[in-house]
Amino acid sequence: MTQPDPAELQSGPKTCARCGASFVCKVDDLPHCQCVGVSLSPDLMGQLQQTYSDCLCSRCLKELAGKERDGDVVLAEGSP
Repeated sequence: MTQPDPAELQSGPKTCARCGASFVCKVDDLPHCQCVGVSLSPDLMGQLQQTYSDCLCSRCLKELAGKERDGDVVLAEGSP
């Protein structure tokens, strides 16, 4: 996931703002971060940056990437 400037992010335990799941952010060790390998379009990444101020869990990122391919993107879980 493209995030705010990595210098502004803190690595460590986090709670996904979209679904509430716990995960570990490794912004200081990107090759091992849970978001590596999830491919999102620049448009979707921009929308995520406007909607959320921090990282999302890999499950949400993968779900959003899949829905983007299907043309059915819903940023907030539980939204129509």
